[in-house]
Amino acid sequence: MFFGAPAKPMPEIMADAISQVVAQVPGIVEAHLPQCFIESEEEARQVLVIGVRRRGEIPRIAEALMGKLQLVFPPGQFIDILPFETGAVPDGVRQAGCQIFTGEKKAWWKVW
Repeated sequence: MFFGAPAKPMPEIMADAISQVVAQVPGIVEAHLPQCFIESEEEARQVLVIGVRRRGEIPRIAEALMGKLQLVFPPGQFIDILPFETGAVPDGVRQAGCQIFTGEKKAWWKVW
């Protein structure tokens, strides 16, 4: 997978709506809307990359996020969601400069 800034970014109103949905889902630390190219695919597309605190939270967070995103997209339209632990978010995602959400980050000594 290769990430970069989108050649044709989605409309700003759509990105704002996605950002608002992401902000409603507890456990998401960061979210980005970069363009993603997968070698087996014919063309790149914009995806939603989320960073979460713990990998074990991904199923719960993804389910909540998908449910809420259905309200943003018209029927038959969707966006791919790529979840990572926040420390494992690929550098290319952050370097693309497409961050749409930053959650509260707790200091390492305040994790409880």
